Amino acid sequence: MRGTEAEMDRTGVRGAVRRAVAAALVLGAAGASCTSQPATSGTDTQASTGGDSGSSSGSEGTTSSGTSSATTDAPTSSTSSGPGPGSSDTGTTGTTGEATGTGSTSISDTSTSTGEPDLGPCPPGKYLICESFDDTEVGAIPQGWVRHGDPIAVADDAAVSGSHSLKMGPIPVWERRIYHDAAALGSGHWGRVRYKVALPVPDAFVHSTIVALYGKGPTTGDQEVRVVDTVKEDADGWNNDGNGNHFQYLYNVQPNGPEFGKGSDYDWKFDDQWHCAEWHIDGPTQSYDFYIDGAIVEQISIANGPGNYAGSEIPDAFSEVRIGWVNYQESPPGFTAWIDDVALDDERIGCQD
Repeated sequence: MRGTEAEMDRTGVRGAVRRAVAAALVLGAAGASCTSQPATSGTDTQASTGGDSGSSSGSEGTTSSGTSSATTDAPTSSTSSGPGPGSSDTGTTGTTGEATGTGSTSISDTSTSTGEPDLGPCPPGKYLICESFDDTEVGAIPQGWVRHGDPIAVADDAAVSGSHSLKMGPIPVWERRIYHDAAALGSGHWGRVRYKVALPVPDAFVHSTIVALYGKGPTTGDQEVRVVDTVKEDADGWNNDGNGNHFQYLYNVQPNGPEFGKGSDYDWKFDDQWHCAEWHIDGPTQSYDFYIDGAIVEQISIANGPGNYAGSEIPDAFSEVRIGWVNYQESPPGFTAWIDDVALDDERIGCQD
């Protein structure tokens, strides 16, 4: 997806070019990659302990938890106010927030009507990774996660369970995410995340990622595998209806070379409501499924089978899970979004808990 799209006028020619580019992206055609710039390998050891989410001090090529830096789509404009590729900002060290990840969870202090403690969506030991954000102070990020980009922090203005969620404030382009070690996930897992996007959304044709995983593809090397991923139309729209709010879900992989993936129809709209996204991904069988509000999106399911990597390239293990918001094209003034009740496990979690 090329930055020069923003320079075209709103004509049928522009719409035709946009359709061709998007079709190439989801079909994995050569040369259809969003502009990509490999980040320089580095190490960032400042894992968050619930620190303040101050202004970003992004630096080129830093990574979290000692893992390799992923090659991700770069913004299409050098005037972005967001951080550069692979930048990280962990904020000022604090003392709040429960550790998350393997063997540790967020626990609510409230009680049920029967006097039993209300453990919320993350009871101890139930899931491999779980985060409800309720034990992290407003303005901080949970312990065990590393912030990349800004503004992103725990907020109390929207939540599904408890009173806190993770909020991504608006910037025109690039990354507001938190990363967590994913070694506990093994070769396959289920994931669940709840999210909502504030209205109005930017008038832009824009590819945005909510949940991604980092690992080595069987034949493609270091890459980001985007398991909750969207592409949104602009106001011209795919049907020229002036709405500008329709989007597709897609499975999308960004290695060092051209990205590839598999996309759905543009059947969804951002609506300022909470939605439950689930995924199942498995390296040994090279399979992937995506669900929204409990319903499978069959158009982007993958069932390649063992040893068949074309169009999937699912690693046998992931080193990081990355949640938040990153958009790869200029879309001023930016998206405002919230995430809550993140959980990953070796069995399906569902949208009921």
